[in-house]
Amino acid sequence: MTRIFINYRRQDSEGYVGRLFDHLTQHFTPQDIFMDVDSIPPGADFVQTLEDAVAACDVFIAMVGPQWLTLVDEYGERRIDQWNDFVRIEISSALKQGKAIIPVLVGRSRMPNPSDLPEDIAAFARRNALELSQQHFSQDVKKLAQAIQDSSPAKRNHKPRPDSDTLSLKETAIKQVRLDLVGATESPLYQFRNENHFFPVIGEGNADANLFFLGESPGKNEAAAGRPFIGPSGEVLAEMLKSINLKREDVYVTNILLDRPPIKREPTPEEIAFYEPFVDRLIDIIQPAVIATLGRFAMQYILKRLDLPEKRQTISQLHGKLIKTQMHYGEVHIVPLYHPAVVLYSASQKATLQQDFEKLKIFI
Repeated sequence: MTRIFINYRRQDSEGYVGRLFDHLTQHFTPQDIFMDVDSIPPGADFVQTLEDAVAACDVFIAMVGPQWLTLVDEYGERRIDQWNDFVRIEISSALKQGKAIIPVLVGRSRMPNPSDLPEDIAAFARRNALELSQQHFSQDVKKLAQAIQDSSPAKRNHKPRPDSDTLSLKETAIKQVRLDLVGATESPLYQFRNENHFFPVIGEGNADANLFFLGESPGKNEAAAGRPFIGPSGEVLAEMLKSINLKREDVYVTNILLDRPPIKREPTPEEIAFYEPFVDRLIDIIQPAVIATLGRFAMQYILKRLDLPEKRQTISQLHGKLIKTQMHYGEVHIVPLYHPAVVLYSASQKATLQQDFEKLKIFI
């Protein structure tokens, strides 16, 4: 799967973009071609929204028409010179993120000179361009499609498939984490677990998963079975995974608390501190490229644990965003998501959760 972002000015190349989209769908999945950022809600940071959209793509197509450089606003100032110009913001973001960038010339336009561009996008002028002509449009799009396929980077957020020995070692290491937790009599929830004949809920899934889902705490059904997310919330999670062509067994699912609290309540600092080393061990064993947090407690746990700048922000501000960081084994993306239970309390939130899950497609 290659996700394509098309950057363009409506007044300059909109007619070409619609035609290009139609032709590209013959070579790529329509859902993986993005021409416009969806509506940006009031109060949202539109720069961050555009940067997130660019981050979700593999290849960035910049449409350059005859007026791309010279279009001005009502005050006679060039659009490209303005700090809030969407085209400039997106190109600048693509350059900063090291995306594969392909300029596409239409209407017999030419690439600008570096001196004609703002400093943050001057490097764009050095990209080799491809031209789409009216006379040979279909042939030119075929060349573009091949260039997109050639430019699509190897998935840095994918791990090579492990050999059987490596996978077996990881599975054994996870079993040891469970055994250590079973015998952890100092756990603040150990007595409650034993009195109710519950099991610790260490987690389940692929021991070498690329995606690691981290929730809050197991409920009664989960503790009785020793498995996470098997109730209504689990059904929502399974549905969301299916929508992006994943199964439960493709990912790893666990919680920040690995035992059930006595009542349905927020995790206490003491409980979080006790289970933190066990969760850290799971992450170290699996070494996921993506940690998707489910709910605000899991989000705050990870952001504070890694001491990331976003740790003071709320889940309503961060849900669906891609937060890149480093762990000892390599680059990791943190993706805050609402807890699947949000759908059970408010059906209207399902679309939001679905949209956020779509961001995970680039890691599949």
